[in-house]
Amino acid sequence: MSAQPQASSPPSSLPTSSPSASVPAPEDVKLREYKDCISCRVIGTGALGLTGLYAFRMARPRAPGSVLGKVMMAGIGVGFLAGSVVRWNMTPTEMLQTLSKQSPGAQSGS
Repeated sequence: MSAQPQASSPPSSLPTSSPSASVPAPEDVKLREYKDCISCRVIGTGALGLTGLYAFRMARPRAPGSVLGKVMMAGIGVGFLAGSVVRWNMTPTEMLQTLSKQSPGAQSGS
C-alpha cells in the first residue's frame, strides 16, 4: 500500500486573492478620523526639529566636508524644520487629505 500525497487546499482563514486584488484603488481608500495625542505631536515635532538643527550644524562653514555637501545638509535641515512646523500644525487626517488632493490621478484630469 503506497500512500500518494494529496494536494491540500489552503485553510479558509488565509486569503487566496492575488496581490493586485489586495491593493485598493485610490478612490476606495477612506480617510479615517484620527485624534493625535499631545505627546505624539511634541515628540514628532521635536524629533524633526532637532534633526533639522543637527543638519544645519553640519552645514556650518567650519565643519569638515565639501561645499556641495554643506549646501545639501543645509537643504536637508530646511526640509526637516519645515516638516516639524507642518507636524505641529496639521493633524494626520489633514495631511492625508492634502496628499490625496495632490495625487497624480487627480492631476491627470486637468
